[in-house]
Amino acid sequence: MSGKALTMLLSFLRRGDSASLSVLVISTWMLAPTVLAKAAEGPAPALRTKPVAISLFKNGLGFVAREGEIPSGQSSLVIENLPAPALGTFWVYSPGSEATVKDLVAFQGEAVEQLEAISVAEMIGANLGQTVELRLGDKETVRVKILSVASDRATALTLDDLNRSPDVHDVPQVEASSLVLLQAGGGTMAVNKNAVQQISSPNGLLKTSFERKKRTVGLRLNAANVTGKGRVTVLYLAKGITWVPSCAIEISDPQKARVTAKAEIINEIEDLENVPVNFVTGFPNLKFADVTDPMAMRGDLATFLASLANPNRADQYLDNRAVVLQQARSALSEREELFPTYSTAPQGGQTREELFFYEQQGVTLKKGERGYYPLYTTEVPYQHVYEWKIGDVLDEQGQYRTPNAVEPEKAEDVWHSIRLTNTGSVPWTTAPAVTMQAGQILGQDLINYTSVGAKTTVRITKAVDVKAEQAEYEVQRTRNAANFYGYSYDLVEVRGKLTATNYKGKAIALTISKELSGEVLKTEPAARVEQTARGLKKVNPKSLLTWELPIKSRGKIAIDYGYKVYVRD
Repeated sequence: MSGKALTMLLSFLRRGDSASLSVLVISTWMLAPTVLAKAAEGPAPALRTKPVAISLFKNGLGFVAREGEIPSGQSSLVIENLPAPALGTFWVYSPGSEATVKDLVAFQGEAVEQLEAISVAEMIGANLGQTVELRLGDKETVRVKILSVASDRATALTLDDLNRSPDVHDVPQVEASSLVLLQAGGGTMAVNKNAVQQISSPNGLLKTSFERKKRTVGLRLNAANVTGKGRVTVLYLAKGITWVPSCAIEISDPQKARVTAKAEIINEIEDLENVPVNFVTGFPNLKFADVTDPMAMRGDLATFLASLANPNRADQYLDNRAVVLQQARSALSEREELFPTYSTAPQGGQTREELFFYEQQGVTLKKGERGYYPLYTTEVPYQHVYEWKIGDVLDEQGQYRTPNAVEPEKAEDVWHSIRLTNTGSVPWTTAPAVTMQAGQILGQDLINYTSVGAKTTVRITKAVDVKAEQAEYEVQRTRNAANFYGYSYDLVEVRGKLTATNYKGKAIALTISKELSGEVLKTEPAARVEQTARGLKKVNPKSLLTWELPIKSRGKIAIDYGYKVYVRD
């Protein structure tokens, strides 16, 4: 509105007569579109929020709580730069009585970023509208004016695509652009920008930077009853941040093992400044972790519906992570200098149903950085365990496994492990565990989740000084003894023999477990026999035989067993 029009409007208001009022109404009607348009053009102020707490899972997900203040009397605000939340985990509310969240509307916008060209193709875009010289392949250099450079084209799924194939891949396909439109002489020509070998300027320096528009998503928040400063809390589960646990086990003491745990954060989501962090241990069910909430505006309706077809692909934990450990220096005489020791196990951790939350206060970590955080050191009782596990000799078809004639028989593996009892105050999460003794690394394994009061076994190394051998002999066979499911089976009586020799300089306790198909006839010495539910539809019952036997230094044990089994011809 001009200054003259504003003066006229104020004059009408002061006079207040009916004629003036009529003119005022007409004038206001005439001016209203302009006034309203300017009011609509004015952007709502941004609501500045920051993370105030975050809980980290081990699969790249973080549950974030952030807060911001609503200025006094302000009812419309814009929230920007939020990570894409998982479906059903995005919540916005006002925790006090000063304001009420009425609604939120997600909208798309554009932002412009300045980039430096890193290829000839990008140099063409940087010099849009300029007259340049281009060398195309092996041809001579031509002088042209760059008229336009095409952008990449994304093709999203449609509802028809989804109806034809519900399992269609839900990621939009992008068709890379290669078109450049040039003016040469009195005409125009289109060329492939990837065919340009060289670009030069006949009139000075080339431009080396260009602007690129990028799509942005914002949330327009409408609040009511804003009396004074109100607060807004935003909760969401999003990808881009994770924690990686690991622990070290020191076994120099023959009775007590020292277990030390730490956490490492990989932050690719946003800057954290003095934020309390909870490291979550357990196995939460995050059904829709791979489905993006509609308010993030990632894709159209068809893309969202396609993602619902296979929602639960985000439940992979540490089992498939590779862990690399290097010993950085030689052993020193004092083990205290080689083994990490932190404070005792925290008492401030929280148990929530089946999950436990390790607490870490005041985490400051920028996006793209990694963080290392000590958790605790605790001493627990342990014992050395030697294990020999022997598989079944019958395959899934009920046929006897014969040695591979191409590969020689490998030696039987006996593993040296330690069995720890968690007598601490917090559970142990699934993590890589390195075992050390007097400053030397002995081995590395995966320690499984262990509740307070429970036991867990961690492998150290193969016990090469314990030699184990097994053999089985056919004692008797009855041909075509039975017919099951249309197949003929022989009834075979088998005698087995296990031997183990301890060449170590100390006595050990050896645990032997043997999987077996068939009816157990005898075991000497007596084994603990457990009937398993595996293979209930199979011809033969399944059993697990277990022996726990001491072996003196340089000593030897022998085990005999016998069973009957149906074997397919």
